[in-house]
Amino acid sequence: MKPKVISLKFVSASDEPVGYLMVETDDEVCAKQIAQGWGEKRLRKPFVRVEVHQGTIDSPEEDSETCDGVRVWELPF
Repeated sequence: MKPKVISLKFVSASDEPVGYLMVETDDEVCAKQIAQGWGEKRLRKPFVRVEVHQGTIDSPEEDSETCDGVRVWELPF
């Protein structure tokens, strides 16, 4: 059974998405906190909030990175 991830998006002040991240957890609050910290360090575009994008899904097969001890995947779109 694959681990679960929460798919999130980073949203700009103009409500446009500026990035996407999946966080390996089923806890939405934790996922948003991890994504916030990751985005502040890694995103090159400013964002004002983190929102759920596709909800809880199976983890991808691609390689991941780790943020605060949790596996994360940046999405390229």
